[in-house]
Amino acid sequence: MDKKQKRGVISLSCIIALIVAVVLTVNIIALCVPGISNALTVFLGSTSVNVDTAANGLDVRYSKPSMTDAERIAARDTLSEEVAAEGIVMLKNDQNYMPYEEGTTFSLFSHSSVDWLTGGTGSGSGAEGDRNLRSVLTEGGFSINEDLWNFYARGAGSGYERGRGSINYGDGQDFSINECPLSVITEDSSLVNTFRGTVAVFVLSRTAGEGCDISRSMAYEGTNIEADRYKHYLEPDSVELEIIRYLNDNFDDVLLLINSNNAVELGWTAEYENIHNILWVPGTGRNGLAAIPRILKGEVNPSGHLVDTFAYDALSSPAMVNFGDFVYYPEGKAPTGNSVDDLFYYYVAYTEGIYVGYKYYETRYEDAILGRGNAGNYDYAAAVQYPFGYGLSYTTFEWTDFSAIWEGDVCTVTVTVTNTGSVAGKDVVQVYAQQPYTDYDRENGVEKSAVQLVGFAKTSELAAGDSETVTITFTEEELKAYDANGAGTYILDAGTYYVTAATDAHAAVNNIIAKKAPDQADMLVPSPLEERAGNAGFVDDSHVVEVLDTEKYAADTTTGTQIVNQFDHATREDITYLSRQDWLGTWPQLYGEVSSVGSVYGNPTAADGVSYQYCKSLSREDYNKIRSTDSLNPQTSTTETVTTGADNGVELIDLRGLAFDDPLWEDLLDELSAKDYNTLISMAGYGTPSISSIKKPLASDHDGPAGYTESYVFFTELMLSQTWNVELAEEYGEMIGEEALAIGKSGWYAPAMNIHRTPFSGRNNEYYSEDAFYSGYFSTYTIRGVASKGVYTFIKHFAVNEQENHRGDRNGFNGKGEFGLVTWANEQTIRELCLKPFEMAVKTGTVEIDYYKYDAETGEFEAAKAQIPACNAIMTSFNRIGFTWAGGNYNLMTNVLRKEWGFNGFALTDFDNGQYMDPVQMIMSGADGKLSATGTADYDGKMFSFNDLSDLEKVYAREAAHRILYTVTNSAAMNGRIHGLAPEGFAHFKIILICLDVVAAAGVGVLAFCIVKKLRKKQPKAA
Repeated sequence: MDKKQKRGVISLSCIIALIVAVVLTVNIIALCVPGISNALTVFLGSTSVNVDTAANGLDVRYSKPSMTDAERIAARDTLSEEVAAEGIVMLKNDQNYMPYEEGTTFSLFSHSSVDWLTGGTGSGSGAEGDRNLRSVLTEGGFSINEDLWNFYARGAGSGYERGRGSINYGDGQDFSINECPLSVITEDSSLVNTFRGTVAVFVLSRTAGEGCDISRSMAYEGTNIEADRYKHYLEPDSVELEIIRYLNDNFDDVLLLINSNNAVELGWTAEYENIHNILWVPGTGRNGLAAIPRILKGEVNPSGHLVDTFAYDALSSPAMVNFGDFVYYPEGKAPTGNSVDDLFYYYVAYTEGIYVGYKYYETRYEDAILGRGNAGNYDYAAAVQYPFGYGLSYTTFEWTDFSAIWEGDVCTVTVTVTNTGSVAGKDVVQVYAQQPYTDYDRENGVEKSAVQLVGFAKTSELAAGDSETVTITFTEEELKAYDANGAGTYILDAGTYYVTAATDAHAAVNNIIAKKAPDQADMLVPSPLEERAGNAGFVDDSHVVEVLDTEKYAADTTTGTQIVNQFDHATREDITYLSRQDWLGTWPQLYGEVSSVGSVYGNPTAADGVSYQYCKSLSREDYNKIRSTDSLNPQTSTTETVTTGADNGVELIDLRGLAFDDPLWEDLLDELSAKDYNTLISMAGYGTPSISSIKKPLASDHDGPAGYTESYVFFTELMLSQTWNVELAEEYGEMIGEEALAIGKSGWYAPAMNIHRTPFSGRNNEYYSEDAFYSGYFSTYTIRGVASKGVYTFIKHFAVNEQENHRGDRNGFNGKGEFGLVTWANEQTIRELCLKPFEMAVKTGTVEIDYYKYDAETGEFEAAKAQIPACNAIMTSFNRIGFTWAGGNYNLMTNVLRKEWGFNGFALTDFDNGQYMDPVQMIMSGADGKLSATGTADYDGKMFSFNDLSDLEKVYAREAAHRILYTVTNSAAMNGRIHGLAPEGFAHFKIILICLDVVAAAGVGVLAFCIVKKLRKKQPKAA
């Protein structure tokens, strides 16, 4: 062999060795490294499981779709359009310029007209489809100014694009408005000439999403326009206003489309007399846009109503004082903002107490009218533009025959609604109640809202002249209040309880004041929908409690568990909370000192545009608590031992339909190995792994609030909630269930039900409302719909997670890691606002499932049905409650969720950050699994290991596994499973791996052949 041949053989041998090494490494990592196989299976999926049901004589398709794929694909488009048709709110229809005749030509202004906002960023985002405003309007019979459309789509206006808001789950942000200036629009006279004879449409869009709240400073966004330096993102900037002024002056009719999921300021619209129509259009998803032309031409009569208060000043609510960027630092070590040694923790204080949204604006209004509570010269007319519950229609309605009848603890309200206009339409009847605000409350710090929503209903579509009697019921329990400082539980105050039906929250307050203080009627400010302020005839005051009752609701009415304070650790005595007994004296102050340590996430700005950080020093003892893994007060000892690896012949499917405390669970749990515990608890992200010892299949779970985003993007939760139509909410749930069955999912990371604490909250698109009752009640219908298809919903984010800034803070301060937002709130606020939607969801009720009882002695199967909780899963939040991480907070996860509410389902963390979400603290607190597909290390850099746990910790791990398995076995994940027959799908990544191995083997074979050929090549004879 000559040198050339030798070099060739060596080169080919090295290539073979490299191929073999790479392929072996890939195979070992994919198949053997803990978590990798699970992650690949979860994200790449597996082949479907096919069961020959005829051979077994049993139908083991426990959860069945009710649609073909074609029907499902068509139905989701139809539903999206229907929800938008009922969820879009008509805020203004001046002089009846709308509806428009078919053939009307619209000139669409703003870059957002060609870049329509379909949802939010983060888990609510996804593929948006190819529908746009131009396509739906032209398909709907209207004409479009094509020259102007092309100007924005591909001409001189195309270089101006709206900032993306929160970027990469809050790692970056861009809230720049960047509208195309009027000078660029009008510099081409031929373009201006196309405006003649058209209706001007201006699209005002504001975006937001996961990981970051909305900027409150345009100066922070780098504006170079002096007039905008003191503005925030929820008001128009000077460029937009210049265009709007031009439209007002040059068009007879201007239509304003507000395309946003956050309540923007709209008081400025009164300055433009030709803005005759305003539509509020939150995220429409892929096909909701199609509802807009139907509304514009009157084919659909708008029936959406607001679920948030629209204030003239978005910064005016008390919650805004302590919302944003606040930092703790160790006592005696003031922050510098640039030292790599600095280590800080972010915090937020809910100093507004229960007074969020209308519960602030309407309560202070009543106290100002009645001269109570040091309300000051509060001017409601200058504070609120559109009240909670407001919405216009093309027709008019008259309400008559109001009745509120109490039978025991149940109140039944009836109202007859008559369509007095000329076109068909739907109306919404809202029922509000007022609790007494007594001397006892003032002495013990129990706060009461002037009104609170306790029920609602949407009419059917009423033809002109038709009537419908609407019936709404609620229970006395809705009127209880939490008394943290006196009784330490829920109370029912002595006094008169007022009940009224009204078009919105402000009209409700006016009704009640007209009833109990008729001499103040001339001071009332009418709601936009009231012909006159206040209707005492629509108020019932028959329900009177004679004596303060501290016992009736001191035990949970579902479980019987005594209710006591659980969140004293989150209240903090040095915080003053807003009280209606002294509005001015308790008005929120900054909980911290002002320190110029740099700009973070768009702080409010000083006159010179410099951003400030609000800071507070902590004692060393308190500061150290932030890093503590103490989960408060769990059980500290046990005599139990946990059995592992038993061979009891029990399979997971045998537990389907059985009660959570059925003795057979003990036999099944004894079969789990240490490895099984490790994967179930620490690798539960986007699904739970298959467990061969108990024949558990892979259960696949995924985002998000707008549907399974890899499949289809529906409307935002805000759009859905503005329908006030619970039938649509349930239909949406059923549609999500159909999607899940079609794409092989058994769990859904939704719905989300934190409240809209402020208009600046980044995830308001994912949450229902500023009102806790509405959020909880409305969500139950979606949850029930999803559960009817065998899919479990991870309601989120549990709990007190109304701020996105620094929620878990990916980079911490100066890149020091993730530590979780420290959250302060008093017990009444936590229970009545933050926890109430979750409590209502957990108590949704049950759904029926099919299963087979297996008789181990005879080997026979008996078909059966069972009732299981409709809500069987929950996702915890990044933030801390007080100093303790929510997902590791025993008082929250066990004392409230498990014991008070009786929840036995699967509690999953939010995305596992690998820093402070300690899995041992998690299971000790009563939560179950980490949202990680591969597992992450704890504080000390160690992976979760069952074998390293103490006997007590193993008991907690066993309960965590029990709850995870209880949820999965009663879900669609068990389709195709029956005792003794548990076929598994083949993971797609293994197919890819086999293909890779085959290709590699073929390559090695070819190279080996080349080597052999070279070795056999005859050598030339010597000369």
